[in-house]
Amino acid sequence: MDTEIIVRQAVITDLDAILEIETTCFGADSFSRKQFIYLITRAKGIFYVVIYEEKVIAYISLISNARTRNLRIYSVAVHPGSRGKKLGQMLIDKAVEFAELRQLRKITLEVNVTNEPAIGLYLKNKFEPTHIIANYYADGSNAYYMQRKIAGDKI
Repeated sequence: MDTEIIVRQAVITDLDAILEIETTCFGADSFSRKQFIYLITRAKGIFYVVIYEEKVIAYISLISNARTRNLRIYSVAVHPGSRGKKLGQMLIDKAVEFAELRQLRKITLEVNVTNEPAIGLYLKNKFEPTHIIANYYADGSNAYYMQRKIAGDKI
């Protein structure tokens, strides 16, 4: 990747590229166009996209809860053709930065128990599985619920 990689906040014109990545990565578990419009325009949090050669190649949707001071990684995906380039790490770093700047307590997420690359990334970034959520996905597969405490917070 010689061209510059840009991480920026998503805008509504990114929607088609986001949906393409979503359906490629998640199939039956994909969010709808309407859900993504909400996440990009109205959700409490932020939606980042990774741009390479003027194309969206990855994204992360973060939702914050002011009452609990938690940040949820609602969705994260990297286009299969762009994997292996540390983009997932870049997006996790953005999530941690977002949480630290807002003095949030922890970051949470759900991940398919069979998604070993993602689980490895989360473990490397100090996320810990706390329990399994049975039948979380459309195909009946289970998810790990994982969390990472933010430095300086004593939960």
